[in-house]
Amino acid sequence: MAFRPPTPGLLVDNKYRLAERIGGGGMGDVFRAEHVLAGRAVAIKFLHPELADNSELSHRFFQEAQAVNRIRHPNIVDVIDAGVGELGPYIVMEHLDGESLGMALARFGRLDMEAAVGVAIPVLEALDAAHRAGIIHRDLKPENIFIAFDPSRGSAVVRLLDFGIAKVLDSDGPSPRTRTGVVFGTPDYLSPEQATGESPLDGRSDLFSVGVLLYEVLTGTRPFRAPTAVATAFRVVHAEVPTLASAGVTVDPRLEAIVQRLLQKDPAKRFQTAGDVVRELERVAPEPPRRTAALGRLINVQRRMALSLGNTTENERDRLSSSRDRSRAGTSFDVSPAPPMRISPPLVSGSRVTEAPPMMRPSSEPAKPAPGATLSNALRSRGSEPTLLSQRGESLPTVRSADLGLRAEPTVRSADFGALINRQRDTRRPNVTPVRPLPARFAGGQYQVRGPVLRSVDRTIVDEYGRSARDEVVAQMPLRYADDFKHDSINALVGYDLEALDAYMELATSLVLRDLERWRDIGRLGVGGELHSLVRTLFARPLTDIASLMRRGTSIWSRLFTFGSWRVATGPTGRVTLHIGDFDPASLPLRLWVVGMVEETARRASGGGVKVTITLGELGFTSELACEISL
Repeated sequence: MAFRPPTPGLLVDNKYRLAERIGGGGMGDVFRAEHVLAGRAVAIKFLHPELADNSELSHRFFQEAQAVNRIRHPNIVDVIDAGVGELGPYIVMEHLDGESLGMALARFGRLDMEAAVGVAIPVLEALDAAHRAGIIHRDLKPENIFIAFDPSRGSAVVRLLDFGIAKVLDSDGPSPRTRTGVVFGTPDYLSPEQATGESPLDGRSDLFSVGVLLYEVLTGTRPFRAPTAVATAFRVVHAEVPTLASAGVTVDPRLEAIVQRLLQKDPAKRFQTAGDVVRELERVAPEPPRRTAALGRLINVQRRMALSLGNTTENERDRLSSSRDRSRAGTSFDVSPAPPMRISPPLVSGSRVTEAPPMMRPSSEPAKPAPGATLSNALRSRGSEPTLLSQRGESLPTVRSADLGLRAEPTVRSADFGALINRQRDTRRPNVTPVRPLPARFAGGQYQVRGPVLRSVDRTIVDEYGRSARDEVVAQMPLRYADDFKHDSINALVGYDLEALDAYMELATSLVLRDLERWRDIGRLGVGGELHSLVRTLFARPLTDIASLMRRGTSIWSRLFTFGSWRVATGPTGRVTLHIGDFDPASLPLRLWVVGMVEETARRASGGGVKVTITLGELGFTSELACEISL
């Protein structure tokens, strides 16, 4: 049966009116919608139309709804409805206002003890209910844990998402999702028995994953991380369990002992039930109000409450509305959430909230191209209305020139959040725009990009916007990075700190581009400019198929970065997918630039129209980036 693709405005089963797309992945899309009679906001997940006739995928899709309704727990996202309509199979879930734990980690680097325990206890209570119902989650990770604002309570709540690959222990016969040789889950969070597939799984497998999560939220790093998925799984099975202290984090010894016990290789040496872990964590952080308050600071509950009650001035209301989080519900398909839109969040230190400095402070007048500079047709086609966006796709509040003198830039220092190191304003260079830092776990020079990337980005900005606009960007970069740009001395054979490119892109977005999506255009234009000599071999031979072109391309593109694992796959429907794993350090501007570069390379090689669709990782500082390429 042919199904229509879901698009905003369509009506689902005469009940739900689709609004904007808020997430998606290789298997489907997630839309915000409204029940037309009840007026309730919901989230609806769809299978891609071309996958909807696959009985195995449909079974997996609907089993999530069955699992959630079998458990029925307040800390698990609620499934309201499900069915098959003219848009294909769908599941309707509650609509959540907030952000994933993955997003919180991307912003804060790591959490303090009360916030970490405040996340873990509700997750464990949900898992305890699931395990007692005979269901194992099997895919615990930060992206599947959501911190939501509950207006009825005026506080933050935690919801566990995505039971799409859950295992039902007492199901009759083998599940199509658990056939021999198939391992589900995200490598960093697999239990040893899940990674090897040699032992039956039970609830203790999920508890190992909780140990990984606790280690990550407390330290900002994952305990068994390795360059590839295979190497990570090997470390999960064989590597010694690291301590929190070895990552430079000192916590209550009881919490260290809990994490160590959760991460034991032998399930018999772990806690035996999720309830046992809850009781131990409650001894470490015994005051629920303090845990709830710590969670509330992560998603700025005070501002959300003010907005929901209307207790704000008209200007403040406009500012909050333009930057409020894009909400979402639980999304399966290993979906990365759509980028949230928010005001600069507070930094959390113990029980104190410190307002973060403005992430971008644009000049009161928009940057103009130098005389004689011309914009490409691709850039001209974009709207001219300036939209300030950060590298994570966040819409930044409008800053009027009168406001600039009213907000002093505070220096943020916190013993609890040492990972949040802000790039400090250089005292030798007054009036320098502060640059949003990379998350601390990616900073420090450990990740590099090759000279051609920097040269391509810089030359394209000059060509399209003029040298004066580019010089405005370089003038506000940290001194340690600015000189190479200023003197045009970037060497194509040299590796440069990723932070240099990140600073350039962040400032250029605010001061010149005014539209985050234009980084995709900049990537396209680079193929005909600085990158041409690098990729021209891809045009030298006749195109046989897109897959072979992408495979040849990855051998070139992958050498531009010291991080990321590139691979090409062809799906059962013939769609070609380019997948970049371990791409965590890449901000959203860089991801869009890469997609534009790939798209233009494919277009030139094929001599015709090529469509590249991002299917996963449309968010800065997430672990993967995937896109489909079709003629």
